[in-house]
Amino acid sequence: MADVETQQSATQCQALTEDGERCSRPAQDDGFCYQHDESDPTVSDSQTVEGEQEQVEDEQRTQEADEADESQSQSRDLGVDMTAEEKTDPESVDADVETDHDEIAGVLTVRQTVQSTAGELIGREFDAVSEIAPTDDGWRAVVEVVERRAVPDTQDIIGRYEIELDDDATVHGYRRLDRYRRGDTGTFE
Repeated sequence: MADVETQQSATQCQALTEDGERCSRPAQDDGFCYQHDESDPTVSDSQTVEGEQEQVEDEQRTQEADEADESQSQSRDLGVDMTAEEKTDPESVDADVETDHDEIAGVLTVRQTVQSTAGELIGREFDAVSEIAPTDDGWRAVVEVVERRAVPDTQDIIGRYEIELDDDATVHGYRRLDRYRRGDTGTFE
């Protein structure tokens, strides 16, 4: 009997009517029906505190379960079941790993240059940067532009272009690599 009352109170609005009875409408995620909320003067403080505490506990349990599921699914995605020793806690990783900040800055500069000039350079609407890689003479960027709009947008014709840049991110040339329909992902998988 107590379980039935607990289930009903969890699914029933927490607000009190003018008669002092609980609202009979079903509760939404926040514990109140569409007509009431926690600022409603008919909601008693003790109900709100209990409801909030239960909601916080439920959210914590859900978050812990989600994290455990995510960890297991990541292991499965890799095709390997990892032991506890093989799993790495991000907090325990040494943060003093050396990174080449100049190269990162170079990639960001090239990305910014390509984003701002690709549409104008190629004469089509810029869509995305697919790749940026250093070369012997500077940088190589692959961008995607919309060559023809269609309805639905999965039928848009997308052109992939290679743009050559020097070390200072100055564009030296470009060429089209290929074209495809936005919805056709088979060639890239």
